[in-house]
Amino acid sequence: MATVETVLSSIFSTIPELHAGQLGLLAGILVGLCYWHGFRRASLGLLAAFYLLALGIVPASTTGLAVVQAKPWYFATLLVGTALAAICANALWIRALSTTRTRSSLERGHRDL
Repeated sequence: MATVETVLSSIFSTIPELHAGQLGLLAGILVGLCYWHGFRRASLGLLAAFYLLALGIVPASTTGLAVVQAKPWYFATLLVGTALAAICANALWIRALSTTRTRSSLERGHRDL
């Protein structure tokens, strides 16, 4: 039976890689929350800014950014994956709400007849 420790140690070989992945996950959640609450352009700009930070376009001034820029693959993968998951979830949520509203309006229309 695989434990969390064995799974994480098979993916991340060092602690800085794990922290870069965690920061990418948190940044992706932030981007996803901004997108979910209607800040579409701002969230995509934030996604681009985080990605450029990970690539090293902006010099690292703090320890967290140095860790991310040393192993940008983990940060960028979890950042983009989490943000895309949130954007897709938002699209599915809106679609589900629109279909239920359409069904309820159709049912109301049939009752009036």
